[in-house]
Amino acid sequence: MEQYLVVSILGPNNIGILNSISAHIKKHHCWIVRSHVTVLGTAFGMLLQINGKWNHIAKLETSFDTLAKKYDFAIRTLRCNPTAYSERLITYSVDIITTQRPEIIPTLSQFFMRQKINISDMHCESFAARLTATEMLSLTMKIHIPADISLADLREEFINLCDELNLDAVMEPERGI
Repeated sequence: MEQYLVVSILGPNNIGILNSISAHIKKHHCWIVRSHVTVLGTAFGMLLQINGKWNHIAKLETSFDTLAKKYDFAIRTLRCNPTAYSERLITYSVDIITTQRPEIIPTLSQFFMRQKINISDMHCESFAARLTATEMLSLTMKIHIPADISLADLREEFINLCDELNLDAVMEPERGI
């Protein structure tokens, strides 16, 4: 029986670290089914969803202590099941560009939480505006909207919120490949 393991890894950024970790996972007869890897300053972070037979997952899970000591990582693991949605959901993508302000992400997350909409993925990055060097924020989210929510009402409330916060935003259905 296959099982899933979620692994978060934080550590110093070194060239080849992704290769070392993925080879370690393969050595234990498991594979990465979903991942987010990023360099943050001189550090890096990984969030991995790993699949494998229960006995291979168990051995991999216990082997991470040795890997953490070898590479000076902080590693956390959590057993999980594949995502099973019990209701009909519509997946939308939200893209936002705005000036960097601390209230943006908490306000948006609160808005979607009040609507009972799950944010399943979020990526944000700060950058300097080309001409003015103003600190800007680029934010992309994937949200799952219950099918019984009025999309017209949601869109209107979202546009009103974006106007209040002075956000340049687009919310559109995610298109399949």
